[in-house]
Amino acid sequence: MRRLPDPVSAARMAAMAGCAFLFTAAAQVPAHPAAVSNSGTIAPAVPPLRKLKAVDADNHNILINKPGVITLLLGTSEDSQDAARAAGEAVYPFRGRLDFQLIVVVDLRHSIAAWVPSVVLAKMRSNLDDEALALKPYFLKNGNKSNPRSTSYVIADFSGTICPQLGWTESSDDLRGILFGADGREIERWEKIDDMAKLQNDVRAAIQALVDANLAKAAAAAKTQGTKLIQPPTPPPPLPPLTSP
Repeated sequence: MRRLPDPVSAARMAAMAGCAFLFTAAAQVPAHPAAVSNSGTIAPAVPPLRKLKAVDADNHNILINKPGVITLLLGTSEDSQDAARAAGEAVYPFRGRLDFQLIVVVDLRHSIAAWVPSVVLAKMRSNLDDEALALKPYFLKNGNKSNPRSTSYVIADFSGTICPQLGWTESSDDLRGILFGADGREIERWEKIDDMAKLQNDVRAAIQALVDANLAKAAAAAKTQGTKLIQPPTPPPPLPPLTSP
């Protein structure tokens, strides 16, 4: 009769196999080529952009770090819902702008809500419907006549498929956040958001930097267009002054 390996030996064999796989995979991954500047110095090349994708409460596939816009990603849990609402309201003045988007990830990895995902998702959609009514004036003020509901994104992480990708391996009672630039790369990270005025200021500064960069590109293109008649892009609406959230 064949003897089965004891649990300790099986675990040891599995670990050795895993290590062998990791070393083999690492050996097969080519290093990023170095970039040589005009001065002849060698600088490491910028790694390729890692696209962060997820499915939101509306069952839509979305790209979290979407290039071309400033993205504020809020990471909340059942214990930080009040802070998440305050942070969301702090950036209401920017909602509806084509160069900004807000995405909320709800960490439900260790919650009984994971037992009834359909009920939780239905409640999220209902909350988004209600919030769309409050957002409409801000959309109109930013020159956006579309339905705010179509660009309201909430992602529920029931099993840990999203949060670890964002660097949140462990759950937290605090409201966390990541600010992505127009190139899709992270430009700021918060492990605890409790100063909503600072959050609003940081987001506004990132949007303003993008506006200035786009205007500079448009001005440079206008100088080099020669005799071609090119319709200049519609300038974005001016950023509102800072408020007191």
